[in-house]
Amino acid sequence: MHNVSLGRALYTVIIGPAGSGKTTLTAALGRWIEENQGFRVSYVNLDPGADQLPFKADVDVRDWVTVQRLMRERGLGPNGALIACMEEVYARRSEVLARISKLPAEFVLIDTPGQMELFLFHDAGPAVSRELKKLGSACAVMLFDSSLARVPSHFATLNLMGVVARLQLEIPVVIALNKGDLANAPRAGTWARNPNILLNELRKEPGVISELAGRLVEILNEFNLAVRIPIISSLTQQGFGELYDLIHEIWCACGDLT
Repeated sequence: MHNVSLGRALYTVIIGPAGSGKTTLTAALGRWIEENQGFRVSYVNLDPGADQLPFKADVDVRDWVTVQRLMRERGLGPNGALIACMEEVYARRSEVLARISKLPAEFVLIDTPGQMELFLFHDAGPAVSRELKKLGSACAVMLFDSSLARVPSHFATLNLMGVVARLQLEIPVVIALNKGDLANAPRAGTWARNPNILLNELRKEPGVISELAGRLVEILNEFNLAVRIPIISSLTQQGFGELYDLIHEIWCACGDLT
């Protein structure tokens, strides 16, 4: 594994659907980096609906806006309040980013809202990622629950989600499957390590969806968009070394994550 002088900070944005374990990973990966790589780590919380955090947020969006406050003040439901919060984050992004830019750490981990689409498809997410690139080096870790990869076609669509995230955020994206202790995780790990095995199993899966997924895998391979997908566990630190190496490889000259 790499252990080099970084110069500028590495900003790693943790994204993924609700229940994928983003907040737990943020805390666990930060501890692992400090203990095993010796880098200083700072934490940023961009989830205005978070109740409790397993890490101490050095920058916390709840200092500016919370879901609970907007629900109370504007009479909004949880979903409407979340959208309104992201609008306010976007309006105050300069203040938020100014505070992030002053963090003294070499590695900055950024936790995002549970509803991934709010960060990916609202103006706030892409605006934040573009500014992070100016501050240092920025990437995203797109986290999925391993249970979402029960069949080959489901696994293939996760690759597509990574491409969508990269297009939206304009930064490199590493996909990781969390909860590696689940029963289906070893099979998903085989698909992650060997795209040819994935293609062969897709051809055996009946239905039009599997055919579309197979073509998708071929297209991703054709355009060199296929990436290694580590199977990790925030509880046991399984796969953290591979995930860390993938994040680091983004900054190498080749930029090759395959």
